[in-house]
Amino acid sequence: MIRLLVVEVRRAFARRLVRVLVAVALLGIIVIGIGAYSSSDPQSGQPFDAGDIWSGEEGEDSEDGNTLGQTTFPFLLMAMLGGASMVGAEYKAGTLTPLLTWEPRRGRVIAAKLLAPAFVAGLLYALLQGVLLAVLLLVAETAGSTEGIDGDFAALVRGLLLRGSLLTAGCAALGGAVAFLGRNTSAALGAVLGYFVIVERILQGLRPNWDRWFVAQNLFIVLSGHTESGFNFDRGVPAAAVLLLAYLAVVCVAAGFMFIRRDVA
Repeated sequence: MIRLLVVEVRRAFARRLVRVLVAVALLGIIVIGIGAYSSSDPQSGQPFDAGDIWSGEEGEDSEDGNTLGQTTFPFLLMAMLGGASMVGAEYKAGTLTPLLTWEPRRGRVIAAKLLAPAFVAGLLYALLQGVLLAVLLLVAETAGSTEGIDGDFAALVRGLLLRGSLLTAGCAALGGAVAFLGRNTSAALGAVLGYFVIVERILQGLRPNWDRWFVAQNLFIVLSGHTESGFNFDRGVPAAAVLLLAYLAVVCVAAGFMFIRRDVA
């Protein structure tokens, strides 16, 4: 199992799509850094400071800042794309059948193919957000204000990076699992995005009292680290994380069941 997992991790890092996504993320970091530097104006009382990097606070004042939190959502989408692409490419290239002749235990195969992109996505999120954090701290030091950048700020950022890494890993595994169900990258992305953009929005309008069970609300709670005051329910981060993990487990188990029971081709 370990050898298979290592092979899948190496394969994930070697994929062109992963390298392209990393390059896009690095380009985005440069653009964000330049934008933060150019918009910082200490003379007018609006310097770039800790609150613009990440405050972890609720309310309208946090909507224009919290750069690390806002950049997490693109990482979630990229992780989902990467996870779905790894599996979808296997079906398109027809390489699963030869693999199963070497490792016929399909449970181990699908576990490795879901854990590998999850590990890679979580690791890349932490590394790239760490680079972005370093850039933003440099902006605050040179063109803004370092007020508020202290031990409490460091604890808030560590919590965000940990939660963000776990969410990114989960999105990569979700993309891969749905791709196993649909045997196609496009089908996986279409199904997941269709649920978030169409199905869940319709359900929110028809059944607003189901808010506590929707993925988007619980995702926001875990990412922000607190219960959003605009929701009509109270739920802590651990409870929201457990619910999201349960949803992911259902999809992964369904994907595993289908992969084990049906033909690969």
